[in-house]
Amino acid sequence: MRIAILKEEARFEPRVAASADTVKRYIGLGAAVFVASGAGAASGIGDGEY
Repeated sequence: MRIAILKEEARFEPRVAASADTVKRYIGLGAAVFVASGAGAASGIGDGEY
């Protein structure tokens, strides 16, 4: 299974589709997870945390 976490394009939208912990769980379950660069920036989650 492949999962993509996209960057929100709405100007004042701070939410992100998945937290870093959720992405780690998906990977642990065998999914391939692709996170767009800057996807969590508005929520304070840096690319390095994913």
